[in-house]
Amino acid sequence: MKLNISLLWITAICLLISGCSNYRELNELGVIIGMGIDHNDDPENPYKVTYQVINPSGLAQTSTSGGKGLAVINYTVTAKTLVEAFSKASAVIPRENNISHLSLIIIGEELARNGLDLLFDTIDRGKNQRVSVPVFIARGKTAEYMLGVIEPLEITPGKNIISTTKSEQIDYGSTNEVLLYETISALMSEGKYVSLPGISIRNDSKDAKQTSNFETTAPAYIEAKGMAIFRKGKLVRWLDGETARAVQFVTSDINRTDVVIPCSDTGNATITVIRAKSKMKTKINHEKPVIHTHMNVMGEMMQTSCDLDMSDPKLLKEYERKMETELKKQLKRTIRITQKEKTDVFGFGEALSRTNPDYWHKHKKNWDDLFSEAEISMKVNVDIINSGMRMEPYKPKWR
Repeated sequence: MKLNISLLWITAICLLISGCSNYRELNELGVIIGMGIDHNDDPENPYKVTYQVINPSGLAQTSTSGGKGLAVINYTVTAKTLVEAFSKASAVIPRENNISHLSLIIIGEELARNGLDLLFDTIDRGKNQRVSVPVFIARGKTAEYMLGVIEPLEITPGKNIISTTKSEQIDYGSTNEVLLYETISALMSEGKYVSLPGISIRNDSKDAKQTSNFETTAPAYIEAKGMAIFRKGKLVRWLDGETARAVQFVTSDINRTDVVIPCSDTGNATITVIRAKSKMKTKINHEKPVIHTHMNVMGEMMQTSCDLDMSDPKLLKEYERKMETELKKQLKRTIRITQKEKTDVFGFGEALSRTNPDYWHKHKKNWDDLFSEAEISMKVNVDIINSGMRMEPYKPKWR
């Protein structure tokens, strides 16, 4: 019995000792929280990689202990591969590099247009690297530039990008957060092309990367802007606003959004979508694919600038039909654009492979052309469940 107790104590001590064997102080680590990847004009070193590293002294400025400098510091290197870039970074980052806390990846637009190909192979293959980080495309700028913007509200540019994209996804829905493993899966898929959220800079100026960006009421800041759609790994086009949102409607990625319907020559009614669910069905007609989409939408009448009596059930039915027509118009416009670009970002090909595997196996290599000519029909059903707390709009005394 005494022997067993001794063994237990020895085992516990060994576990405690081994648990601390790889312990590192924060000021000994270069904690990388953001990575930007750009095209480099030098063919010998085609990649320019920017690492955003936490500055513990800068973070301390938010506490009473004080601190020095900004919360993050950027280091940029050029290399033949991403693995080599990480190794080269050890020559400029004066601490042991640690990428296990990476929170986002930004790809420069030029590199995205040249093609992603096997860009993410090293991250997917690495032992200490996370694949559950979001990926963004720097619209009209380099990733290096985006990571250098001094944000007025958030501590780091990365935190602002992630927060802004999530807020846009929740409240409007023209974009969504796409994680690295989802990006890799889409790049590997034979029936769906990848689409990634874009980020841009509003009020860009020479002070965007200076602390003086804090000293104005209209600073430069990063915004979520549009959706980048790809074909064969290359960025081919940007979708914006309602056109980008239509993709999210088809893929059932809408959480909440507002649809504006004209109610007079000068007035509009705003219906807030609180739920949207879409289904895809495919069939073959004369050796050509036919794609059906059926979307159910639930909404609430939230605002009107017209004199409407919402207590009349016939009026709500009328606006349900108007909203169905409007959504169909937006969906058809987006689908026509993607068919023209031959980029199936909806996953129609994946749906076809499940329902008609033999046909898919025979024609999957020609799916781009088949998709561009496919017949696509859609049905939209809208239910407006209430009109808010007021049945009639208030009337100013001069009306």
